Amino acid sequence: MKRILLALLFTLAALFVYGQINDSGILSLLKARQQLKGLDKQELQLKQDLKLLEKSVSPQSQTLRDATTKQKLDSVVLFGVSSDPSGWEKTSKDEYIYDSEGKWITGIYYNWNNATKVWVNESKDEYKYKANGKWDVAISYKWISATSNWENDAKQAFTYNAGGYATQILFYDWNNDIKEWVNDTKFDLTYNTDNTVKQFLVSSWSTTANDWENSMKYDYTYTNDKLTLVLASMWDTDTSDWTTAMKYEYEYDSGGKITRTTYSVSTGTSWMAMTKYEYTYDTNNRIATETRSDWNIVTQWTYAEMYEYKYDANGNNTEYYTYKWENGQWAKQTKELTTFDLNYTYADLILPSGYSVFFSPYTLATVSGGMNKPLQDIEYAWNTGTTNWDNKSKTIYYYSAGPGTGVVEQKADDASAITIYPNPVANAFNLNTTESNVQISIFDLSGSLLLSKQISGSDPVDVSFLSEGIYMAKIVTEKATVTRKFVKR
Repeated sequence: MKRILLALLFTLAALFVYGQINDSGILSLLKARQQLKGLDKQELQLKQDLKLLEKSVSPQSQTLRDATTKQKLDSVVLFGVSSDPSGWEKTSKDEYIYDSEGKWITGIYYNWNNATKVWVNESKDEYKYKANGKWDVAISYKWISATSNWENDAKQAFTYNAGGYATQILFYDWNNDIKEWVNDTKFDLTYNTDNTVKQFLVSSWSTTANDWENSMKYDYTYTNDKLTLVLASMWDTDTSDWTTAMKYEYEYDSGGKITRTTYSVSTGTSWMAMTKYEYTYDTNNRIATETRSDWNIVTQWTYAEMYEYKYDANGNNTEYYTYKWENGQWAKQTKELTTFDLNYTYADLILPSGYSVFFSPYTLATVSGGMNKPLQDIEYAWNTGTTNWDNKSKTIYYYSAGPGTGVVEQKADDASAITIYPNPVANAFNLNTTESNVQISIFDLSGSLLLSKQISGSDPVDVSFLSEGIYMAKIVTEKATVTRKFVKR
């Protein structure tokens, strides 16, 4: 899927600064989908600038619970379709390392070498924090295979106001010739009294002038506490003045839910509509459909794409569908199915946070609250020839208990039959596997986690602390993920 840091991934025609995101907002980062195809180049520039800002403005601090109730996301593994009997082959892996307080300090990203069957380093990010728990400096590295070393690549430095919101972000590139960081881009932000963003100014470093030069600016307008307009301007070096370039307009229903966003570009004397997104909601006020239309210059809107969202009873986005408008009807394109562990909410998770204050406009009405622990995504592509869904990609999330620095890789499932013996159990049981790396989690029938530990397959599992009754054991090995029931006597 989606590099959490990452690469992000944002779905809407415009993203905007609103306030510090909560844990449920991180799911939108995990699940965000980039929808830039066919959009005007100027809109793409806006999206790129906002995307850079996305993970920068107001990094989130973790509020830690007891370590026994927290689940720490250690790694995310992406699989592609293969001819292997399992049907999947590894493609990339993201690993996350945290300090003893649960703050994300390192992200390491790999690609899978299918010839040598090993993970190959690609890039790495390291984060340092200020005393207030906000990011101070973020440094990115790239892997140099010739020397087998990490080399500096990019750096960001953050300045905040008293409220903890970023007022300046400096971006640097590494100059390997002079072995120094050199200025690249600067973001300056000003805020209203309610901490909504007022202006976002982008500057670029001029080596000729040896100074910062204006590049883009975005001015934000609110009506009744709702964002209604983002006006983007470009710096004209000929006139040394700002030239209006594009705008985003937002419309809401009486309940405050976003119903339409419209993107237009300036012709100099008027506005020309380019793209609009329209939203419908289910009975629980969660986004149900998002429909994109493009202006075809002949004074009418033409459907382009539609995105459909479905949820479980807890509000988890378990199904996501994409469609294209073809021959006067919606044609299936992809679907994504996500499974969740309902025993944990997002408040129970330690995630690679640090993201800032950008939301899709409908986020507050659709994904806040009720989120659980994501386990796996499978994406399918519609095959018009067979009229079936074909596998496209699979993403698996792997967790361990509590804060710390451990990193573990999630493996692909298969149908291996692992059993517990003896069963019923007196004080300990064994597993019929010789795997050296086994993750075992034990739950009672209410779904409460009672034990989570890493063992060797030959090690006995001590359950002497359990009362008599029936329990479930989730067992993850190199080759299988299975759940087994056992009786404690």
